[in-house]
Amino acid sequence: MWNVALLMVGLLIYSGGGGAVAEPQPSAGMSPPPIIHAASDVGQAQTSDNSTESYGTLNGISLTDNKHDVIRKLGTPARIEHEELTGITKLDYKDMEVGVRNGYTEYVHVKPSAVSFQVEDQRIGMTTDQIRASLGKPYFKAEDGDVYLENHQALKVFIDRDSGEIAGIDLFFDYSD
Repeated sequence: MWNVALLMVGLLIYSGGGGAVAEPQPSAGMSPPPIIHAASDVGQAQTSDNSTESYGTLNGISLTDNKHDVIRKLGTPARIEHEELTGITKLDYKDMEVGVRNGYTEYVHVKPSAVSFQVEDQRIGMTTDQIRASLGKPYFKAEDGDVYLENHQALKVFIDRDSGEIAGIDLFFDYSD
């Protein structure tokens, strides 16, 4: 019995449970692993006087809508596809796609084939100039597009940086906090 108890205590100490964690030391002849620091700019989305201040809906769909709400608002999708790995069901419409997981909207995607899209009650053309005039300055510029944040929701405008063409618009939850 004591052997089992000592073994359990030894495993607990070895796995780091309750003790201080030592920095890993490089082996002889090996350089230490790189230290990766993550930084986060936490703040409010930048908006101008003529910009949309809320990103609660994209083409009339909010992230709080369930699958039945989406179908009631947009009609029967042209195609429904279930991704087993992610658990997301894609509802495919002419110029947009809605991803649903566990019955609720996970993301809304406007395809680049759309002429325009709607954020809240504002219709916006699918050019970078029209988008920036309507949405204002992005919260940050990613390599693949501009990101607008508000109330734990992200609106991302995917932009082909070479051509300047819009590659899509997505609304999704911002899990970075």
